[in-house]
Amino acid sequence: MPRMIFVCVWALFVFALNPQAHAELPAAADGVTPLTLDHALALALAHNPELNAAAEAINAREAEALQAGLRPNPVLDLEFENLAGSGEFSGTDAAETTLMLSQAIELGGKRKHRRLTAEAETGLARNRSEIARAELRAQTTRQFIAVLSAQERLQLAVELAALARRGLATVEERIEAGKAPDTEKLRARILVAELEIARTRETHTLAAERQGLAALLGDQLVVGPVAGELTRLPHFPPLAELEPLLEQSPQLAQWQAQLQQRERTLGLEESRRMPDLEVGVGIRYFNDSEDNALVAGLSIPLPLFDRNQGAVAAARSRREQVRAEQRSATLQARAALAAAWQQMNAAFEEAEALRDLVLPAAEETFAAVEYGYRAGKFPLLDVLDAQRTLIETRQSHLAALASFHQAVTELERLLGRALPGLAFNATKNMENTPS
Repeated sequence: MPRMIFVCVWALFVFALNPQAHAELPAAADGVTPLTLDHALALALAHNPELNAAAEAINAREAEALQAGLRPNPVLDLEFENLAGSGEFSGTDAAETTLMLSQAIELGGKRKHRRLTAEAETGLARNRSEIARAELRAQTTRQFIAVLSAQERLQLAVELAALARRGLATVEERIEAGKAPDTEKLRARILVAELEIARTRETHTLAAERQGLAALLGDQLVVGPVAGELTRLPHFPPLAELEPLLEQSPQLAQWQAQLQQRERTLGLEESRRMPDLEVGVGIRYFNDSEDNALVAGLSIPLPLFDRNQGAVAAARSRREQVRAEQRSATLQARAALAAAWQQMNAAFEEAEALRDLVLPAAEETFAAVEYGYRAGKFPLLDVLDAQRTLIETRQSHLAALASFHQAVTELERLLGRALPGLAFNATKNMENTPS
């Protein structure tokens, strides 16, 4: 009993020190357009530094592909012989001057394979950029849903606090009429205080979620009300229809691009087995006779020991490594897709059951018990119990709705595309949106 008294006094104390909690939830400011998901995604994609970095990485790979396709530069040699020696080679009378132009000729298609390898690297960079875009879209959508969910929970907290205050007024009327003891007023005030505390907590949660969304959209942006239809529960396709789409997702396409890059690298290393040819032609001048003569040269390494066999074996093993990793990634992606689909299905069924069965029953029960309490047929404890059941049911319904849309977001992230009919719909009327 002393512990109960202490809890009651503490709740009333918090309620008294929080006068701001008694005010109704403010509506969205006039002239303020709520932020939609489409607008949020556009801002995130336009201002995200990771996407800018990915774009620069693509530019760098394209420049490297250009460089990889260039031929080797020719070499100009100037050579002096037979000068500053002894005897007849003293001075420069017997000197010979040779001017030689040499050119390396790549054999085995090295330049082509080098260019193809660089182009594969460029394709891999583009794929990574697509993955980054898909991840950013999913992250922004998740955070947008979190803001909208917090916004709805705050609205619900305000409505429940108003409902509790209405119950408190009913209790006070019965006490004044001598139909209820004074202790019932204390119990009703405890519930009001608890709901006002919950309202304050939801206010801070909404502010934190909005800051998280603002961090994704831009440094200078302040996120206010958001517009979205959280209660929308569209029907979704079966898992068997989604699995074929997974093969075209950016995550799995990345492995295909990486496998292609490893194939190109293997071709480049195999082309390096054949040594390059170097040819040169020039002119030689003899000082002693003032005669000229043409000079020609040809050189080619003999592949006796180094035939690039180690690099070829390493490239082949790395290709097989990617193939094994690709199979593993495919299995993991399928498992993740199935898990997200099951989560979406479970949240759908829960939200639908709460909306169609549990919530109407809880509302009807509370209305009946409240009416019976006014008529003196039910004690206050029954009213409080019915009210708590209604509160928990409405909160569970909101949580199930948010879980459904988050699961849809995860499905779209895994598939790398928006699902027709499942994309988050931002059309809800925002006249009483928290600001």
